[in-house]
Amino acid sequence: MAVRTRHRTAARGLLAACGLHLLAGGALAQEAGTSPGLPADDAGPALRDGDTRLSDQRLLPPLGQSQTPRNRLTDPGRLDRSTTIRPDMRLGSTPIDAPLPPFDLRDETTESDDTLPNPGLSRRENRRDVRAEPAARAEEEGGTERPANPRREAEDAPETGVASLRAIGPVRSPTFDEIGGRRLADGLPELRRVGPGSDTSDPFAPVGTRIGSFLGYLTLDQSLGYSDNLTLSRDGRKGAFSQTSLTGRLVSDWSRHEAELNLAATYRRNFAGPVEEEPRINADGRVRLDLTRDMTATLRGALSFGREDDFTAGAAQDAASRADILTYSFGGDLQARFGRFDTTASLQAVREDLSDRARARRSLDDSFTTYTAGLRAALDERATLHPFVSASLGRRVFDQESPGGVSRDSLIPALRGGVGFNRGEKFSGEIAVGYAWNVPDEASLPTSASPTIDALLNWSPRRGTDLALRASTAFDPESSGLDTATLYQLSLELRHRATARLDLTAALVAGLRDRDRLANEYIYSGEAGFTYWLNRHLGFTGLYRYDRFEGAFAANSYDANTVRLGLRLQN
Repeated sequence: MAVRTRHRTAARGLLAACGLHLLAGGALAQEAGTSPGLPADDAGPALRDGDTRLSDQRLLPPLGQSQTPRNRLTDPGRLDRSTTIRPDMRLGSTPIDAPLPPFDLRDETTESDDTLPNPGLSRRENRRDVRAEPAARAEEEGGTERPANPRREAEDAPETGVASLRAIGPVRSPTFDEIGGRRLADGLPELRRVGPGSDTSDPFAPVGTRIGSFLGYLTLDQSLGYSDNLTLSRDGRKGAFSQTSLTGRLVSDWSRHEAELNLAATYRRNFAGPVEEEPRINADGRVRLDLTRDMTATLRGALSFGREDDFTAGAAQDAASRADILTYSFGGDLQARFGRFDTTASLQAVREDLSDRARARRSLDDSFTTYTAGLRAALDERATLHPFVSASLGRRVFDQESPGGVSRDSLIPALRGGVGFNRGEKFSGEIAVGYAWNVPDEASLPTSASPTIDALLNWSPRRGTDLALRASTAFDPESSGLDTATLYQLSLELRHRATARLDLTAALVAGLRDRDRLANEYIYSGEAGFTYWLNRHLGFTGLYRYDRFEGAFAANSYDANTVRLGLRLQN
């Protein structure tokens, strides 16, 4: 019995010693990255190549990168990973005197080749943010970011191109003509929204093509439609038409300075009525030069070609009698900041040139040029709410005098005051009211004076919904050549993204021609349309439009209903 008891005790001691041996070997093997009792050479190709993780520990940081080593039974500062850890090693063995490499907190998944690649962002979302680059460079260089230029921030806002191309004072601008540019609509307003650093939330926004240091965008619209007044005139007829619009935009992608060029060409062919072909071309561009931190200079120009309409001509006409009108402008601004005040000095020349058909029909040539100089001062345009005042002085020069040698040239002084808003993409723009005078050189002609209202407001109540309100006031000579009328134009535009593929648009336009000698003329129009994107480059479009013109005499009034459907291609 005693012998049997001794044998049992010896067996238990032997088993305990073997268990301690296996425990020590397993812990050391886990620290070295091998399985207990398995030589390092048999651990597999991943371990031989330097990956010290076990097959069931591939998501754990390797040795030297883990902040809390698991089951560490030896001094980590004296363990050499290059040494093969054998299971016959015992606790207390003298380790090789070699320190571990420095502790590294970098995420291995950013450098390891055996991890899945990052899917990354879409091409549009991965476009570099131009506005964030100056700050990033300043941080890398250990310096301080240069204070933002308020003018540059304002020009990076949506619809900047339109705002910077508006005429100075009460002068009709070739770009900002809501009445004449509406009927033969094109895709330029939508294309103005895109550019380097623009909103990337639209999955069907044009990607563009890089041309050197520029980004180019191109849109082609082809549609067929029907109207009960094809020429929008008192002698208009109903029928079908075809309309083709080509729109292009070229914008710079520079870290300093900025340039853009916009072009829209529309050709409409009527299959009935007195006028078969109606072309229209609109182009504008600007170059901004960042001279210093607080001073910039902007050069800008615009051009518009098309048939004049009854509202701007000041007389109801037959469609075949309407003249072609070429309007172009060129100007420059110098913006500077003094303390908390932002100031702008501007010069501009606007030319309206009528075709020979108008000269043959009219007794006078109504072509003229308007030169305008203006000054503007605003209180801290960086602020959310900033007031401003502006003054301008224009000089209108006609190509031809009226019968009897009476000069039709005049001075156009104007004063305005208003408030600007700057809440980023949520709400921005300005609204101003003032007073303007048209003072003829001829003492026998009366001086005209009118209140003015000008506005450019952009509001986004929610993501995917944008509202734009525009208003402008301009002096326009009457066809008699002896009077001046005041043109008021007001438009309200809505753009709503109903789904990822469906965009809805709507617009209301109203115009008033305020006269002293004859009855006033009015124009109203409204439209609703949609664009359904089949993919990023092809969409299906539709539009309904209503126009109403109320002339000085009831016989000259007319309206029109127009429907068109088509396709849109974009790059």
